[in-house]
Amino acid sequence: MRRPVTTIVTILLLAITSSIAQAHHLLVKNAWIPEAPPVSKVMAAFMVFQNSSNKDINITEISSPDFGHVEMHLSVIVDGVAKMLPQKQLTIPANGQLVLKPGSYHLMLFNAKRALKSGDVAAIDITMSDGNRFSTRVLVKKSTMKMMDHSHH
Repeated sequence: MRRPVTTIVTILLLAITSSIAQAHHLLVKNAWIPEAPPVSKVMAAFMVFQNSSNKDINITEISSPDFGHVEMHLSVIVDGVAKMLPQKQLTIPANGQLVLKPGSYHLMLFNAKRALKSGDVAAIDITMSDGNRFSTRVLVKKSTMKMMDHSHH
């Protein structure tokens, strides 16, 4: 019985979050966090930011009450070596989108304040360069993908 109720609540939270984000011309879609081992101090988050305005939107800060620290990153291959480059901001082009996905832009989530497993929801707070802020909810899911090594953090 717990799983269906959790799923319904999660869907409602994600729908409410989309409405709030839309008020700022920024819509967050397909937000998820791959489940990590309980001892992991670092997790990642992926999502799609969609901008419905005719101006670029810059995200200048992302934080979370569920994590000690959040960073915006871009994964690149330089001379055959995978590197993660911290980003000071993420730009979502006018009437366009920015996809956060493995091997590209993504969020690094450090020091979870509680154990997060598949089906749980974490809050992400987003601040834009114009000072507008909003929160979104991100679903933790089981994942079969191999994540890039983040041990250098």
